[in-house]
Amino acid sequence: MGLDASVRCNCIKEGKARPHPFPELLGFDEAGEPTLKGDRDTNLKMWLKHDKWYRDSCPHSGYLVEKHLGNMASVANVRGFLENHSPNSFRLLLERVVYSGTHSGDWVAASDMPQLLTETRRLQGLTSDLLIFQFTNDVVELAEASIATGNPIVF
Repeated sequence: MGLDASVRCNCIKEGKARPHPFPELLGFDEAGEPTLKGDRDTNLKMWLKHDKWYRDSCPHSGYLVEKHLGNMASVANVRGFLENHSPNSFRLLLERVVYSGTHSGDWVAASDMPQLLTETRRLQGLTSDLLIFQFTNDVVELAEASIATGNPIVF
């Protein structure tokens, strides 16, 4: 188990994806994920067709960047380091990213990326720990993709 994060591409929103099997039902949830609107009008067969379409919708299968940020222990290592080094300077990282090594189903909005980048770059300057260095490089890549697309980082 570990912490995975991704940023969706905009191929679908920009009309660069394959045609959807049910274009009249295609919508996006609050995290930017393509979904089917109108639960009463959908069934399992339609959802399965939608899911297959999504996987094959564009060259990146809907995701611009996907990262494994670490296993439970390595995320706990990052969290412990932050808590021991001015935790008030890393509020977003602590409260929204490394609060758990296995959280999922939540996201950090694109509007929070400037703060996330500031905190992450501050962390990069505090240590030469290779695990933290890889973690920060991955978070910077995710944050930059979020800014470029306007889509959140999703866990």
